[in-house]
Amino acid sequence: MSVRRGPGAGRAVEVLQRAAALLLVATLAGCSLLGEKGGVQGRPEVDRFEMNARVAVRFGTDGYTGNLRWRHTQARDTVDIFTPVGTLYARLVRDAGGAVIEMADGKRDSDTDAGTLSRRVLGWELPLDAMPYWVFSRPSPGAEPERFDVTPEGRPALLQQAGWRVRYQTFFEDAAQVLPEKLELDRAGLKVKLIVSRWGQPAAAP
Repeated sequence: MSVRRGPGAGRAVEVLQRAAALLLVATLAGCSLLGEKGGVQGRPEVDRFEMNARVAVRFGTDGYTGNLRWRHTQARDTVDIFTPVGTLYARLVRDAGGAVIEMADGKRDSDTDAGTLSRRVLGWELPLDAMPYWVFSRPSPGAEPERFDVTPEGRPALLQQAGWRVRYQTFFEDAAQVLPEKLELDRAGLKVKLIVSRWGQPAAAP
């Protein structure tokens, strides 16, 4: 007995295969977060770093908790977002051509701006244009910060820029650089808390 497939069957199989591959790779990456050495490894820089962190988001009356791995170079950002148990939630990729997000079920969306795209698909914004600077405790180029407070010891405490407030709570004390361990980003209706478990350098461009 033969089975006749409709014209859309091939496309459906392709989407399922791509989703399965993405799920496998990202799940393995999520599991590997548990086995990696924490703290600051190598010498991450603002234009080339990798960050593993726990994330807690509150947007409106909704919330999300999980883990993320963010690989950043001057040419490309790749943000893998995982559930608390290490399975894929979403992958956001940004480069000179714009931003693309792919969910675990294979659904894809794109936009010229990563912040707009993440807000539309996830419900909360990842401002990838400015975040590489903010997580390194410095203002983003372009707009002057409205406020930049430091502690009596000279550590960053609060950065306010482009409608966002970034609060720096703790730092990795044994690092040659001043890299935050706990920080909080918020704007109207949105709060993102990050607890960084590891800073490093990407082995290769993501």
